[in-house]
Amino acid sequence: MSRSTPPRAALGLAALLLTLLAGCATKPESNTPPPPAQQPQIRQQEATPQYRAQLHTELGAGYFERGQMDVALEELDKAVQLDPNNARTYNIYGLVYGMLGENPKAEQSFQRALQLAPQDSEIRQNWGWYLCMHGRARESIPEFEAAVRNPLYRNPEVALINAGRCSASFGDVRAAEAYYRRAIQASPNNPTATYGLALLAYKEARLADARGWMKPVMLQTNPPPEALFLGMCIERKLNDRTAELSYASQLRNRYPNSAETKAIDTGSCE
Repeated sequence: MSRSTPPRAALGLAALLLTLLAGCATKPESNTPPPPAQQPQIRQQEATPQYRAQLHTELGAGYFERGQMDVALEELDKAVQLDPNNARTYNIYGLVYGMLGENPKAEQSFQRALQLAPQDSEIRQNWGWYLCMHGRARESIPEFEAAVRNPLYRNPEVALINAGRCSASFGDVRAAEAYYRRAIQASPNNPTATYGLALLAYKEARLADARGWMKPVMLQTNPPPEALFLGMCIERKLNDRTAELSYASQLRNRYPNSAETKAIDTGSCE
């Protein structure tokens, strides 16, 4: 490992979670269903099978976000029985099966979703991320590009940031940097994109640039532990002991049990 590369556990390329839906991170399990307020009130005569399928799909997405995969699958099964041609249903199926490690079913679901809605940017983005996370990072880049080409895509920074991460994972640093910069154009000072640029700069020993890119990251209310660890490493390399101790103190106070906090004393930034 080069001298400018932080510990993989602390500063890995996939260190910051991104949303695949409204939020793709697995959340603590709860038996409480998604809030009923999220379900629009309609008259009985308007409740077509397609509409009801969409409601079950949204419920499935909600349970997926909560980490309740079994209940999510039950809702998706109801949805597909009502409407077997809803692309979003298969998109969520893909995410759930991917989380469960049932890869053949995940890939089949994503392919069905793309067959039904080939221009859907959310599906393209999710399929690209799945490919990247399953050892097919180079194949993921065209999917992210297809997602952002759609002018109606409301969150192009998500696909661009993931394209940056995946490009970096197979060593194309210049492409990764370009994707992060495009993400910042779409979402100014986006902390995930600026973290990615800070990490790339750190690995190339461009410490002043790395410090500069950390500023938007630290404007978050609760910077994640990997960001605090990177900030600490940058300041250590710059021999700013006061700033280094500040990052270390925040890590210990906010994330006492994190791998990054443990690495303060047991690991190094090499």
